[in-house]
Amino acid sequence: TASGRGEKGKAGSENPKDGGKKKGKSAAGDAAGRSELSPPPQYIEERLGVYSKLKAEHEALMAERAANHSRAIKVTLPGGKVVDAESWRTTPYQVACGISQGLADNTVIAKVNNDVWDLDRPLEEDCTLQLLKFDDEEAQAVYWHSSAHILGEAMERVYGGCLCYGPPIENGFYYDMFLENEGVSSNDFPCLENLCKKIIKEKQPFERLEIKKETLLEMFKYNKFKCRILNEKVTTPTTTVYRCGPLIDLCRGPHVRHTGKIKALKIHKNSSTYWEGKADMESLQRIYGISFPDPKMLKEWEKFQEEAKNRDHRKLGREQELFFFHDLSPGSCFFLPKGAFIYNTLIEFIRSEYRRRGFQEVVSPNIYNSKLWQTSGHWQHYSENMFSFESEKETFALKPMNCPGHCLMFDHRPRSWRELPLRMADFGVLHRNELSGALTGLTRVRRFQQDDAHIFCSMDQIEGEIKGCLDFLRTVYNVFGFTFKLNLSTRPEKFLGDPDVWDQAEKQLENSLNEFGEKWVLNPGDGAFYGPKIDIQIKDAIGRYHQCATIQLDFQLPIRFNLTFVGHDGDDKNRPVIIHRAILGSVERMIAILTENFGGKWPLWLSPTQVMIVPVGPTCEEYAQKVRQDFHSSGFMTDVDLDPGCTLNKKIRNAQLAQYNFILVKVVGEKEKTSNTVNVRTRDNKVHGERTVEECIQRLKQLKNSRSRNAENKM
Repeated sequence: TASGRGEKGKAGSENPKDGGKKKGKSAAGDAAGRSELSPPPQYIEERLGVYSKLKAEHEALMAERAANHSRAIKVTLPGGKVVDAESWRTTPYQVACGISQGLADNTVIAKVNNDVWDLDRPLEEDCTLQLLKFDDEEAQAVYWHSSAHILGEAMERVYGGCLCYGPPIENGFYYDMFLENEGVSSNDFPCLENLCKKIIKEKQPFERLEIKKETLLEMFKYNKFKCRILNEKVTTPTTTVYRCGPLIDLCRGPHVRHTGKIKALKIHKNSSTYWEGKADMESLQRIYGISFPDPKMLKEWEKFQEEAKNRDHRKLGREQELFFFHDLSPGSCFFLPKGAFIYNTLIEFIRSEYRRRGFQEVVSPNIYNSKLWQTSGHWQHYSENMFSFESEKETFALKPMNCPGHCLMFDHRPRSWRELPLRMADFGVLHRNELSGALTGLTRVRRFQQDDAHIFCSMDQIEGEIKGCLDFLRTVYNVFGFTFKLNLSTRPEKFLGDPDVWDQAEKQLENSLNEFGEKWVLNPGDGAFYGPKIDIQIKDAIGRYHQCATIQLDFQLPIRFNLTFVGHDGDDKNRPVIIHRAILGSVERMIAILTENFGGKWPLWLSPTQVMIVPVGPTCEEYAQKVRQDFHSSGFMTDVDLDPGCTLNKKIRNAQLAQYNFILVKVVGEKEKTSNTVNVRTRDNKVHGERTVEECIQRLKQLKNSRSRNAENKM
């Protein structure tokens, strides 16, 4: 049950074009939702018949192996303890029981010789064994994958369509189904959830069986999608299926021991999608779920979802008039004046750091001949994600990244070692042809800008440059209040280049991380084929992690573009290394993250609603406008409330709800008018009292320039 790619519609969409095989009768189309099909789809019984025969043969084979080939083996646990076991007989679950029943009950999945392994699958040889609980990421993926099979069983029994893909995802799982001329409604969720609870209560065991490909093609002949997977993805003579109850599904596994291990499950969203994310393929229905080993965890998740919903950047973007999207330019954001202020302020923040750190800003073209992308290698692997067009019998494309253009800029004249490191920064507009269903507010767009930079340096300069990049990201993230996680991803199995060069570069990255002083984790084999990298994830105010920054070494682009520089010894064939580097990443995506992180309560320096002037009455409006102009001329986003239909208290409350950092209240009674003062309070109703306009402006300038996150308390 591998993952499909993208969605075509929003949650709740019910407009599939094509269908699958539907058996029996249900409450389809009933506003009250569906019920379980009666009789069940015929393919379920036929599939079980084939499986049962094969299962009996498998059990006979396993019994023969246990009887004739079992031998004493050693199982090494974390910490070095070794326990005795028997090959083809002893299971990881039995080993766990031998340690403690509590451990066995709380273990989700095993790892045998570092491969995930079913708890009830017999061990085959001397091995290492780890027992993973739900707090482990790999265990969570297995737990949610098993939950997807429970959902898949329920979907077959309710809809009778053809199951497609059903993978675990970052938070939970989904299953896609092909239905004929009908859709899925949230009204169906109670029926599906009740059936899932019934499946869980039955404690259906997850059974693993290896079957010949031709037999599986016969078993799944009713489902063209499973047959496609077998014909297009399976390259071995046999592959595995897993059974729970009446469901039998193509799956590598592994899974939890039985469905009863899922203690709390919720179905929370549905959408329409395309087969493997391709818009010219069949339309499918996707249902999402989440599950946990403790009902309390589900309650916490629901509370978290409510908080996240209240912070959703799309909701706050509308309420605060920051931005909007339009069908006439899908995936391209319209930033309104307040949103544009945030956008430009972020860019200027990075620019100010560039000036301090020796980066040179450049401006590069938006459109390139496809020959550029052929040289860089992107055309062969990425052209379907690029917007391309014909002009004068040549193919051109909008750039999806800046690096090939920067290679041309490096190469436009001979370079010397004296110029290195050359730090080239670019806020150029980028375009990527994302699937329409994958577009999600500001987090997945087609038009965006990055705080993109490429550092051209020599091999011996890598360590120093990486230290500079790490210091850069810490400086920026400290301003936002983000903590972060670091991973060093090293040479993958399939890599390009000289292993000695990789080793040298990885050692420099490791040295830089050690000197940086923050905790980091080695992620062996997860680097890109063209160079090792440091992955950075930031943690927001409600505990979610986001990938924004990147620090990536690249040995291949300099080779592809034949980039060289003259070294100390006069040799003009020295090859530079490129460091791809971004801190904000996509400015659009960072605005989404910051909107949700701050919950719309922007810090003063970044706020599009910094100061609201509230006059006492009509006689003071002229003076209020003068005060507004004074603040505006000093660089503040300032408004004045002249609504004659609102009381003073109502105006103050409106300004607080609109998240103005500072509200200049009772401006301007006769006293304030005479003394040129304002009475200052904050959006959280903290009263700072009377200040002169000049004093207030100077103090707010200091707070703004310091980029304080809680300027309202420091007035």
